[in-house]
Amino acid sequence: MKKLITVFCITCISLGAIAQSGVRIGNMEFIYRKAGSDTITQITVDEPCPPCPPCPPENGTSSKSKSNNRGMYINNHSISIFDGYVGIGFILPDNGNDYYTVLGGNSINIDVGGERRYHLSRRFAVGGMTQYSFYNYKLRPVEQPLLEMGILSDFNVRKQVFRSHNLAMGVFTRFYLSPPRTNSGKRGIYADIGAQGDFVFSKYCKLKTQDPKGKKKYRDTYVFNPFTASATARIGWGSYAVFARYRFMDAFNAKALPMDLPPITIGIQIF
Repeated sequence: MKKLITVFCITCISLGAIAQSGVRIGNMEFIYRKAGSDTITQITVDEPCPPCPPCPPENGTSSKSKSNNRGMYINNHSISIFDGYVGIGFILPDNGNDYYTVLGGNSINIDVGGERRYHLSRRFAVGGMTQYSFYNYKLRPVEQPLLEMGILSDFNVRKQVFRSHNLAMGVFTRFYLSPPRTNSGKRGIYADIGAQGDFVFSKYCKLKTQDPKGKKKYRDTYVFNPFTASATARIGWGSYAVFARYRFMDAFNAKALPMDLPPITIGIQIF
């Protein structure tokens, strides 16, 4: 009886091994099963895990929005920008009774300086400037301030100029008609209104006469005022700006000379 049971178990195990068998090739597995007189073939393939979706950028900002932000207008109050510039201006003649006559084409102004501005909003900024200025006023020989000062009497003046070297500081407010974009390298289109004060550290009147000694320079701290103040306006675009400057303080002491120098200068600046 025990032998019969042993033979039966071995037969069942063999049939079970024959009933289900499989072969694996790479990620494919072939499984064969027998159910009665039928043979069932099953093929399975191990699929790899699907790729993980890309991680969202930090702070929920997409790469597209980052690239768009590069073209946004400047609108951060913490943005501070410094620009250097050079400029040339021309003094406008004024033939009124209050001013000496100057020759416009030969009466010039040269500026070299820098400005720093702070953007308070998209269309508004404030700033300050520091510059060196040189002024050259060419006066008509027939109008001789030095004669009125009692310095000249017999000399025949052939050429007369007044020159000054100034150090200026000023402030301005800026209104953007077309605000600049960040990282664009452009300055937009803007209008400035401001004021500046000048310290005239070197000033003199230079004459060319028929005197044998030729050219002469006359300096008088009492006649030539050491400080002046001006109102300024400017319209700019890109690297260029057109400016106007109106000096509302006299360059000459009114107690010493009855007339003054023309007060308006118009020119262009390059940044």
